[in-house]
Amino acid sequence: MNRKPILLVEGDARDRDLFLEACREAGLGQAPVVVRDGEEALRLLSPPLASAAPLHPAVVVFALPALGGMEGLRRFKAAAPDSRPIPMVVFSAARNREDVGLCYAAGANAYVVKPEAFSELVQTVRTIDRFWCGLNRLPSRQKLASIPMRRSDAGGVGNRPAAAMNGP
Repeated sequence: MNRKPILLVEGDARDRDLFLEACREAGLGQAPVVVRDGEEALRLLSPPLASAAPLHPAVVVFALPALGGMEGLRRFKAAAPDSRPIPMVVFSAARNREDVGLCYAAGANAYVVKPEAFSELVQTVRTIDRFWCGLNRLPSRQKLASIPMRRSDAGGVGNRPAAAMNGP
């Protein structure tokens, strides 16, 4: 099976290494693609910015240090129509409901609190991989290009194509 990779956006080298070690321990078949910030992620995902064919990951795990990357999350979702449906899983140490709400308002599809124990991190990585990379389905880039986006979709919360809103 040709599984799409996880794109990890993580600025902290220690946290990046820990996530990658958890991916190895979890037995992921494909190592995540790793970038250090939202700008680098946009270059990989957005056709006008990508140097070659843009990456089409199964999911983007966007690590937010104390919500410092919130604007990056908003910009990412608004950047290119064909990258909007790519699921964004926010991975943060912040645990309060206000932070969770802000992430969803910015376009997150899921919010996961970083576990403290390494064994829990490995299990979390397995769960993210199983659901977002295995069970979840994304439309092809060609299909996305043919689906008109509603004006309100550029902002975040309602970030599905208009056609998907009308179907069963």
